[in-house]
Amino acid sequence: MTLQKYIDKLSWTSTPARQGEARIVLRYSAGRAAKGHAREGVEDLQDTFDSLVALAGRGLLGMQGLVATVAAPAGDLLEVRLAAESLPHDLLVIALRLVISANDNDPADFQMLLNALDGDMKAALEAYGGTNFEEEVAEVSLSVAGVTSSGVFDPFHLGGAPGALRHVRRLIVQDAAPDMPDADTEDHLLRLSGMRAFLPLGVQPKYEPGEEAYFPQGDDLVIDRVSIEAASLHAILSMLAPGRAHTLREDD
Repeated sequence: MTLQKYIDKLSWTSTPARQGEARIVLRYSAGRAAKGHAREGVEDLQDTFDSLVALAGRGLLGMQGLVATVAAPAGDLLEVRLAAESLPHDLLVIALRLVISANDNDPADFQMLLNALDGDMKAALEAYGGTNFEEEVAEVSLSVAGVTSSGVFDPFHLGGAPGALRHVRRLIVQDAAPDMPDADTEDHLLRLSGMRAFLPLGVQPKYEPGEEAYFPQGDDLVIDRVSIEAASLHAILSMLAPGRAHTLREDD
């Protein structure tokens, strides 16, 4: 999988609305819209953005006061509205990842359903709620007002440019056991991770996102079986322990 299939369908503008607002609109193909599934994923995606809002309230990306609303205003549209006093570029990148990942199902998922239904194509088509991004998403647009961080906007990578990725059996954050996330924070992190918030689009992870585990080990904090963008890891650790420098060690 490459970035090209996303590049072909993504556009962004700086159309003024009000300070600190952004709007992401995903438009489905006519064929996908005819299936009538647009509103079915709204609740789940809202839950995912609620986790992003919760972590923003804990200081993720230096955010405070984030509001996120998901809606399906028409049969062929999915819309996410974001508002805050300031919307960092990295927050918009994560939001785009969440919207796209929710509509980028593996075609193999449909084949598995078809096999489970003994090849009943009609029943499988009626039951399947997934989306083939390449065939069923017409475009994704981002409009932004009042983005306060500087620099050229890269919609695919935190930090404005491709960076390092970590695929680690056991990632040890030295002397960070006191920074172990509480249960609610960990749940929010894993929900976002499972929706590929912390990996660039198109990356094939070694370890399944959302199935990593956080736990203390002596004085250290361990993140087990994790595939993550280095910039995203830095954002998470900065949220857990603001102002602290962390020393990382990989143990495979």
